[in-house]
Amino acid sequence: MMHWLSKLKDLNQRWLYLAMVSLLMVPFVVMFPMPPGAASEATQGLYDRVEAVPKDKVVLIDSSWDQGSRAECQSQLACMVRHLCKRRIPFVVTSLGTPFAPEFANRVIEPIAKEMGCKYGVDWVNTGFLQAAGGMGVIIDGMCRDFQKLRPTDMHGTPAAELPLLNRVHSIEDIDLVYVVTYAPSAEWISFVRSQYGTPVGFGCMSIMAPNYYTFVDSGQLCGMLIGNGGAAEYETLLDSPGLGTRLIMVGSFGNGVIILAAVVGNLGAWASRRRKEPPR
Repeated sequence: MMHWLSKLKDLNQRWLYLAMVSLLMVPFVVMFPMPPGAASEATQGLYDRVEAVPKDKVVLIDSSWDQGSRAECQSQLACMVRHLCKRRIPFVVTSLGTPFAPEFANRVIEPIAKEMGCKYGVDWVNTGFLQAAGGMGVIIDGMCRDFQKLRPTDMHGTPAAELPLLNRVHSIEDIDLVYVVTYAPSAEWISFVRSQYGTPVGFGCMSIMAPNYYTFVDSGQLCGMLIGNGGAAEYETLLDSPGLGTRLIMVGSFGNGVIILAAVVGNLGAWASRRRKEPPR
């Protein structure tokens, strides 16, 4: 028995890599009931604020992520869109961060909107990318004062007059909540939208950037925040609709399980090897 266990110490690393890849693929094939637990205050705060949005108001989403931060931001956008479609709250999407962001946002929104029966131009609109040439604060303040001056068309060039939803958004007065999802949301959204106009702001950010925004959540300047895939999974649990966030934290859990198992196997092999070398008492 000790002879067999001692061989674990010298187990070829390729077997560990094979085990890792095999187990990481499991959550993409089978969805296990693995809820992330109770939602954090930041996630719960954002969920409650969306629940409080009146049906005659609009939610503005700044989706400014692309391939570089897709791993976490995609699920943060998806769960928000699903919630808004479920409540039939119209939303307008804009992108101030990268010219590739609108296409990435559409890939997430279109399947959900189709599934939930939401119509483009009536229930949601994507106004595309706007370069913040004069500074982020100038662009945000301009949209708050006269939205259609900066956003006269959608991303396809369709005039606001031909899009019922976009035609009804003139200023921040028509918007009840701003949700910003990107790698590291700009604090200018808080400075202008929340501080000047009193409109609630929520963030979705990469996990590594979350410590920069905790103080804004604690002070109430942010109504809530989704932190990485964990935040998205918590939000999906509140929606009772497991999705990409839940699946991705399952992948992370399986990966951590393989690492723990490898540590146990390696230490067990090292222990057995030492026992074999010890002289009999």
